[in-house]
Amino acid sequence: MIRTLERRRWAPKLSRRQLFTIFATALVLAAAPVQAETAAPLHVAFVGDSMADGLWGAMFRRLGKDKCLAEKIKLIRKAKNGTGLTRLDQFNWVDDIGKIGDEFHPDLYVGSFGVNDRQGIVEKDKRAVAYPSAAFDARYTDIVEDVLRAVVAQSASMLVIGLPVMLKENANSDAQAKNKLFEAAVKGVGSDKVTYVQPWTSGANPEKFEPYLPNAENSMVLVRAPDGVHFTSAGYDMVLETIYPSILASLKARGHDFAAECPSRAEVR
Repeated sequence: MIRTLERRRWAPKLSRRQLFTIFATALVLAAAPVQAETAAPLHVAFVGDSMADGLWGAMFRRLGKDKCLAEKIKLIRKAKNGTGLTRLDQFNWVDDIGKIGDEFHPDLYVGSFGVNDRQGIVEKDKRAVAYPSAAFDARYTDIVEDVLRAVVAQSASMLVIGLPVMLKENANSDAQAKNKLFEAAVKGVGSDKVTYVQPWTSGANPEKFEPYLPNAENSMVLVRAPDGVHFTSAGYDMVLETIYPSILASLKARGHDFAAECPSRAEVR
């Protein structure tokens, strides 16, 4: 009983004004809107050879011009110059896709392969498949399918970008043949998470190699590199414009309509 009396004796007394202030503050805090957590950005990984790296650069430049998109999309630069799908004894994209998935968990992969694959296939155990041959086409298609299945196993999506027109006839013929194999592999996997994207074209009919093309201001700019295979920065920006609708469509299928969320630049110009 004595302790109880002591507590009451030393308990602070609040004035009516203090009580009113506490009550009013509580009402304000209760009425304040709860701020929603910022949604985590989607991860888009660019994989493949130097062509894929050029497309990564174009996407990086595009996001750099729009804060809204930059906050919603995080780019993962994983293309490796000089790699391909034929020298499995040196580098295997199937294995690397698995490592990228474990570390970065991409929502979407954008892949470009083939410019280094005008050569026979060498398996991990050094067995060889001659190029060109029907056996090469069958095995190459299987390898592309393995890449796609590695992506699907992560519940991610993938765009396989077709190869553009090349300057030299042998390179151009190979690119067209590879595109047919890419398309067949996508169809063979049979998943709505993987898509073959038709290659960029110069607009010529019939299609031909055009080193210079008009830009958005109708000024002629150099768009193709001297090697007759790759693009300049301006050229990669043009290529990105043609594949960008496919990127948006793939991300929309994952629940993010960036054309609506970031209308200023999400739509293709």
